[in-house]
Order: sequence, then structure tokens, then C-alpha cells
Amino acid sequence: MRVNRAVPAGFYPPPFADEPVHVKQLTQLLRDRGLMVEILNLKRRAHPSSEYHSSTGRGALLGKLFTAADRAAILHFHTNGHNRKSWLLILVASLAGRLRGAPTVLTLHSGLLPGYAAGFGRIAQGLARWIRGSFARIVCVNGEIRRVIERLGVTRDYIAVIPAFLGVPQSAELAPPDREIIKDFRPLLVVVAGGEEDPERGPIVQQLVTLIPDRGVVLMGWEVGPKTRPLIDELGLARRAVCLGEISQDRCLAFIRAGDVVVRSTFADGDAITVREALAFGVAVVASDTDFRPEGVTFFRKGDVADLVAKLKQVLSAPRAGCSAPLAIHDQPARDLWQLYSEPASPGADAPQLLRPPRRPAASR
Repeated sequence: MRVNRAVPAGFYPPPFADEPVHVKQLTQLLRDRGLMVEILNLKRRAHPSSEYHSSTGRGALLGKLFTAADRAAILHFHTNGHNRKSWLLILVASLAGRLRGAPTVLTLHSGLLPGYAAGFGRIAQGLARWIRGSFARIVCVNGEIRRVIERLGVTRDYIAVIPAFLGVPQSAELAPPDREIIKDFRPLLVVVAGGEEDPERGPIVQQLVTLIPDRGVVLMGWEVGPKTRPLIDELGLARRAVCLGEISQDRCLAFIRAGDVVVRSTFADGDAITVREALAFGVAVVASDTDFRPEGVTFFRKGDVADLVAKLKQVLSAPRAGCSAPLAIHDQPARDLWQLYSEPASPGADAPQLLRPPRRPAASR
């Protein structure tokens, strides 16, 4: 059976972090290609919105995940895979595929997943192998996650490695109030954090601004701010550093495009969208040497602020090279995902297609 409706299920903005941003961008990608899309926001107590379906209770949320799709709609489930709750949701999505006959795709996002899966015992490994049989495809955002899933018994034919990045709008521009914020920030460092436990929270704020005094620093990211803003004030750095915390995706993109260097100093990443966004805009990136980074990034030893400062000085002393890769490369993940939706639901010549791309109206051709 062919279907022409999709149900992306995962976290949806806010927060404006990698997985929610990807789900929102994927939704738009599918709609732009003519599919009917219904979003299931798996964040408990998400604010009511006409953009998605949600639920405040855990049981009701699991029920909605189980019934979100049927034979007429593909269920595309997104999760981090690095805790027990995530694997419970994976199990429910897999049951929806088996018992309701819904074509299902699973995307795994987190750089913490390999470490978590390394602790699986025999029972957990057996359950993971049973679960994987329910999904038509498993999408991993980097190769290390794929290798972990292969070790759990999933054959390579079922796995696709597709980064979560789905392109950038060339129209991203700072609003006048934001231009005012950074008018004296040159060179401008845009530090994108992944949470309160990332090293941006303390020593980076203190040392980046004080060691290279003519720079300006903008810090932003999910759950960043409650401890960073007081530190900026305490150190008397408010004239050269500002912490915006979590901001909208459009505003984040505008700051990234305006930056001279984007800094990503997390201890783990699946496939940080902000890193690829900076590269797509031709902005230099200095990032921690986690298990995965795309080509074009300057690495520093994670947690080593002195090494980060050294690499920043090196990058800032070099001329800006402009866009680091052809636009076609930056658009490739979107094409790969759309191709995935049109491929067979499982390996083999007789397998049905997941989706039949609908015909576009004549006016849009």
C-alpha cells in the first residue's frame, strides 16, 4: 500500500534545540513537497498549539503515539536513544508499526546514545533487535550511532546515515535591536551551547573575553542563561559579552551568519545543526573534538579552554574564506530524506514504497 500522509513524532520547538528544530524543518520539507503532515509533539505539558497534537499525561501521550498513524500514514519517530524513557517510546512506536500496520521510520539523534547502548545486557540487546524489525528504516545522524545500531543486530540495509541539518535560508538577517547589541562586537564570537552542563557556562565566558580583549561574545542555547548572565555581570564583561539564552531559530541563524567564528564546545553531539548552519553560511567553526563533526571544522580538545583559545586565535588570524562548501552539499540531507520516503519500506525488490511523491500543482512547477 502506498501512503501520502506523514506523522513526525518527536520534540517540537520550543525548546530550540537540535531535535525539535529538525522535526520542524522536516515538517516544512514534507509539506513543501505536497504531503499532508500531522505533528505529534512528545514533550509533556507542551503549550497547546494548532501546529501539533500533544498531551499532558504520560499515558495519554503514549496512547497518541500508538494511534498516531495507520496503514494510510507513515510514522516518523524521532528520539535521542540515550535513556530508558527514550527506549520505552521506541518500543511503543515499534508496536504501532507491528500492530497497526503503520509504515514506520526511526531517527536517532543523540551523541550520548553510543555510551548508553554500551551498557546494554543480553535482555536489552535482544529487545533492541526485536524492536528494529518494526521499522522500515532507521536513520542515524552520524556514523558512530550507525555502528552501535549495527552491533545490536540491525543490518546495514535498514540503516541510513543522514545529518539532521536541512539547509539554511539565505535571507537570515539581524533585526535592528540585535544589530545594536553587537555593533561594537568585533571580531564576533557566537557561542552556541547545548545545555547548562556544557563548558560555555563558566570558564569559556571568563577566559575567552579576558584573554582576547578586543572580541565580543554572544552566548545562546537551550537552558543557557541562569548561571551565565550573573557571571558576565560579576566579571564586569557586559560591554563585551551578552547571553541571550534560548532564542528562536530565525534569530539564532541571523547571529550565526553575522559572526566571525561560531564556537561549539559541547562534550557530546549527535550532529549539531548549528555547526552545519555556520559552515553553510561560510562562517568559521571551532568545535570540541566529540565523536562526530563534519568536514570544515577546526577542532579543540573538549574541556580544554586553553586549547580552544589557541585555536580561536589561529582561526581569527586567518582571512575569511567565504562559503566552505557548495550549496549542493548543504542541501544533500534534505534530498536524502526525501529519497528515503520514496524508497522501499524494507530491503527487497517486492517491498512496497513508503510514500508516493504527489504531483505538484501546475502553477508551482
